[in-house]
Amino acid sequence: MPIVMRRLLSIALLLLVAAGAAPLAAQSGPPPSLRLTLRPVSVEGAVTRVEVRMEIEAPRAAAGDPLLRLPLTIVGIPTAAYRAGDIEARDARGALTLTQADEPARPEGVYRRFLVPRATDGDVLVRYAATPRVVSALTNNGPLFDMRAEAGGFMGAGITFLALPVREGPFRVTLDWDMSAMPAGARGIWSLGEGRVETVGPAQQVAFSYYAAGPLHRFPEQAGRFGIYWLAEPPFAIDALAGRISRLYDTMSAFFDDAESTYRVFVRQHPYRGQGGTALSRSFMFGYHAPARPGVDELQELLAHEMAHNWPSLQGEHGDTAWYSEGAAEYYALVFAHRAGLLDRAGLLREVNQRANNYYTHPFRGLTNEEAARRFWSDPFVQQVPYGRGFLYLAQTDAAIRRASNGRRSLDDVVKELRARQTSGRPFGIPQWLELVGAELGRERAERDYRRMTSGAALEPEGAFAPCFTAALEPRAVFDLGFARRSLNDDATVRELRADSNAARAGLRDGDVILNSTELNGLVRDASARMTLQIRRDGAEQMIEYLPRGAPVENYAFADNPAISNEQCRF
Repeated sequence: MPIVMRRLLSIALLLLVAAGAAPLAAQSGPPPSLRLTLRPVSVEGAVTRVEVRMEIEAPRAAAGDPLLRLPLTIVGIPTAAYRAGDIEARDARGALTLTQADEPARPEGVYRRFLVPRATDGDVLVRYAATPRVVSALTNNGPLFDMRAEAGGFMGAGITFLALPVREGPFRVTLDWDMSAMPAGARGIWSLGEGRVETVGPAQQVAFSYYAAGPLHRFPEQAGRFGIYWLAEPPFAIDALAGRISRLYDTMSAFFDDAESTYRVFVRQHPYRGQGGTALSRSFMFGYHAPARPGVDELQELLAHEMAHNWPSLQGEHGDTAWYSEGAAEYYALVFAHRAGLLDRAGLLREVNQRANNYYTHPFRGLTNEEAARRFWSDPFVQQVPYGRGFLYLAQTDAAIRRASNGRRSLDDVVKELRARQTSGRPFGIPQWLELVGAELGRERAERDYRRMTSGAALEPEGAFAPCFTAALEPRAVFDLGFARRSLNDDATVRELRADSNAARAGLRDGDVILNSTELNGLVRDASARMTLQIRRDGAEQMIEYLPRGAPVENYAFADNPAISNEQCRF
């Protein structure tokens, strides 16, 4: 799947957990318990609400303290947005009439807190109910967090319908499903397990994970370490896809010494155009538009990227470290698929060139990491910057380490050591990255290459994917929509039109209402593809067509090296 559309929809868990977590409180003894029961209610074959029952062990909240919190929207996706009167709370002394207060706005959304009128006494029982979001062909595509009904069941992320304790935890979490208001055969699945699940973790893990219930299909049929779940029958060979992704997960988890871990993939349809997905805790959801009939190959690449997010990460602010989390997911999605025998040499070359092309022709390639972080939430195109930059920088680093060690070491050694430090509780941030790469290439070289990458300077292949592939300059035109990318999502109104763009020359104006448009996927992939916009201006409709490209820039394209056999290619 072309990077641009996938990246507009895929938000890593790291971005959101860091944004919402309250400081951990010091405690002695076992963590308090948090017991959740979810009761989906089906009326005439459709889930109309999900009732939530939650028991919080001795929260010890003082009068006026917040007990629960939930965002009103999360990265533009609406939530249940409860008001205080929607939530029933009781403790040992009786009813707690909650009030509400909204926190200052964050880039990802506004959180609402629910406050107690008096000091709590003992455990607190909370009840509320969420209704699924209704979507249509006019709904904007976005991260797959919202809770939706589908084919007799529901799917959604906890962050959009679970008002959870403000205290971050950890908690001894128990999740139960009450299927008494569902047809026979319905079952409930959480990212962390099927049926009743007991675990220890923070409230944010409960929020940033997926929930599904109903007449769910599952592959494989017997529950295990890996599973794919769906409600409506998809228009692609889901068994074939599941088999590939299961094999890929085995390869990835073994590499990262995490062979006992689990992973779940949730699949749902949506009535609007476009597709994409979102990775959360030990899970991933992807959505598709059935008339587009997505293929198994493109879905494999999408899931491989998101699955890789489970492991490579760096400590630090997202703006400083996204090049690593997203770049490593890009790099290892290809490398692991190749190692698992799911992507042949020709396919690997094709995907490497797609990423190189997206990097070199990206309109914001020259932003520094700091500038990209500052503009991250305001422009979906800027959100793509870390992907291509990180991918090429890591491929460069791999090539340099292989040359310096005569093929004995590679990027794998650095990435695995960072992961080992993370799992053992040791620091695993940018200083450690520079330390480890410096041990392979020399500290001066490591810092120079890193500064060049973060500055936004154009990166060159420098032997990446050699000797199997060679790279040569091949100028290509920069992708240039001509107006703000968010115009296609917010209120479908053209904004920030540039007078020097092909869009303006074709007659587009600020304020034009976009009724329909060419999907971005093909436009980014094909430099000759033209944008067609159906717009409304002054009550009249018209068509605008133009080539969404700017001036040519230096672009490196990779080619196969026929002198190197498949046996000699090692990635």
